Amino acid sequence: MPDNNYNQSLATNPQPDFSKIVERPRKSTFKKVAFLILKIVLILLVVLIIAGVILAAIFYNNIKQSYALSMDAKNKLDSAIHLVINRDFKGGADLLAQANTDLVQVKGNMEAAAIFNYIPYVGRQTKAVNNVLVAGINLSDSGNKVLLLIDDITAPLKNESITFSTITPKQKRQILEKIVSSETMLLEVQKEIDAASAAIDEIPDTGLIAPLRDNIAPLKTNLPKIKDLIDHALPMLKVIPQIAGFDKPISYLFLIQNNSELRPTGGFIGTYGVLKLQDGEIKSFQTDNVYNLDQSTQPILKEPSPLPIAKYLEQKNWSLRDINWSPDFPTTAAKALYMYEQENKILADLKKQGKTILSEKNVVITDTIAYEKVDGVFAVTPEIVEDLLKLTGPITVDGVLFTSDNLVDQLEYIVGQEFIAKGIPASQRKEIIMQLADQIRIKLFSLPIQRYADILDIATNSLSKKAILIYFVDPELEKMILARNWGGAVQTYDGDYLMVVDSNLASLKTDQFVNRTISYSLNWKNNDLIVKVSIVYKNNADFTWKSTRLRSYTRVYVPAGSQLISSSGAMENDKIKDPANTPGQVESGSELGKIYFGAFIAIEPHEVGTLTFEYKLPDNIKNQINSNYYHLLIQKQPGVIPNLTLTINFGKNIKSAAPAEAEKEWFNNSYNYSSGLDQDTEFKINF
Repeated sequence: MPDNNYNQSLATNPQPDFSKIVERPRKSTFKKVAFLILKIVLILLVVLIIAGVILAAIFYNNIKQSYALSMDAKNKLDSAIHLVINRDFKGGADLLAQANTDLVQVKGNMEAAAIFNYIPYVGRQTKAVNNVLVAGINLSDSGNKVLLLIDDITAPLKNESITFSTITPKQKRQILEKIVSSETMLLEVQKEIDAASAAIDEIPDTGLIAPLRDNIAPLKTNLPKIKDLIDHALPMLKVIPQIAGFDKPISYLFLIQNNSELRPTGGFIGTYGVLKLQDGEIKSFQTDNVYNLDQSTQPILKEPSPLPIAKYLEQKNWSLRDINWSPDFPTTAAKALYMYEQENKILADLKKQGKTILSEKNVVITDTIAYEKVDGVFAVTPEIVEDLLKLTGPITVDGVLFTSDNLVDQLEYIVGQEFIAKGIPASQRKEIIMQLADQIRIKLFSLPIQRYADILDIATNSLSKKAILIYFVDPELEKMILARNWGGAVQTYDGDYLMVVDSNLASLKTDQFVNRTISYSLNWKNNDLIVKVSIVYKNNADFTWKSTRLRSYTRVYVPAGSQLISSSGAMENDKIKDPANTPGQVESGSELGKIYFGAFIAIEPHEVGTLTFEYKLPDNIKNQINSNYYHLLIQKQPGVIPNLTLTINFGKNIKSAAPAEAEKEWFNNSYNYSSGLDQDTEFKINF
């Protein structure tokens, strides 16, 4: 039945004619959103421009003043550099203090305008400038302190022509006293330079405007050098007074280690002596042929030699010349002091009994260096003498010209050959070394005071490269030396570790002609970390009076808990003593908190030989890698700089590494590194 109400509604509300309606497309919602976003961004930009104008107007005076102060600080720093060059340390310090005041005020102005830090892109620039200011404030303050100290120390030395030899003993003592009393201030300087370095490190490498980026780049390059210099120099300044005999005389057993005949701590000990210092003065210095001490005492003392020395050198009884068998210099030094004392006791007894004392080749001698109870051991290799000759220039001794280039050759010829032609007894053939040392000392002490920074550089480099090794009997002094890694100790290390130690056993002075390459590779194998260490020797020598086949007993020190899997290259003896070329045995042992593998190898002139050791690392190294980091310490043997190649495959991507790889090696799961090993090097890798 029809609904009357519905019909009535249709009559009063006529319906549209849908056939006449044309549909129009609706605007896209996304376009509306995009339009609104653009509109808002436009409004924001307008607001920012207005805000920028307002901020610029408000902070115009601050910016203008900051610019003026910065330029003033720069001019003062430039002037300070010129004053320091001209040795006006006090004037330079005053200018640094004034520059520091300017920089502090600039930083205050920057803090007042800190709102700029929150503006995108602009904030990145202002934060970088703020970090530069932090570095500048710390550096100018630390520089002021250092210059004031230098001015105080050098106050008695204002005369341009003054040299070490013309400084009075009283002045030398005053200098040492001032160095000792400056320790607290020097530690403050170190902290300020660390803070400056940290501030520059925080500045990003990207996103900076070109002028800012280009001027910050030299800071990032040079600040680490300053930090490294201070980190090395300050510990040295603290220890120098102790080494130089401040407050009381100090004496050393002095050992010259010839690295042309390589031994574990640097080289064969052909010359020994006694050095006495007090308040920076050399009170006495005597050297002598080590055979003058060893020859008559060795058969009486009958100290058993280490087995490789007994076998390959055929020396059943140990003596001072072969005492440096342990690669750990504190261990070697303690044994050297024991041997030095025991051999002198025997000589004293022989003299009382009126018995003949012999040197090498059974030459009769009448006397040796008088025995002195010493406070420590000071050992050097010829590299430091070569560096000193670069500083002093050529020196002539007894008609012979010595330079940094011919030092080793000249000495070896004089003490190895020429003494025979001149009719010099074998016991006296090394007296030239004492004469040369005297002439170098005279030349060094005659250098103007301005050159002493060069001597300090040579000492620092020699200590880091182990051309100088120091040992003290006093435990507190020895602790200071070891803390600075100046004592040649085999280090305790919670990570992976490697030290390759070669010992020349009856191959004359051949090591100077040998190229060495240490290759270290690490890989996973069946959930174990497997290391392969190869040492390649290339003997470039000829058969001469001073060179021959290389005969090396080599030990590889690795982390405790490592297990030898295989080895190759070990020989029973050289081709003359073992024509059958019998394979040698690998000795394995534990000492110095490490495992070591030892083997003998001989390489003929112009031939190449390789020793290889493959071993499994202990679980604690695996745990480190599983915890996303890996640390490796490779210690350098004193007296040699081998080539080092690392190829380490971790099976996971590397996040960071120090030392850094070459850029072409980035962004993969292996670490590849190649360089000369001239000092102990730590590798730190994060995943």
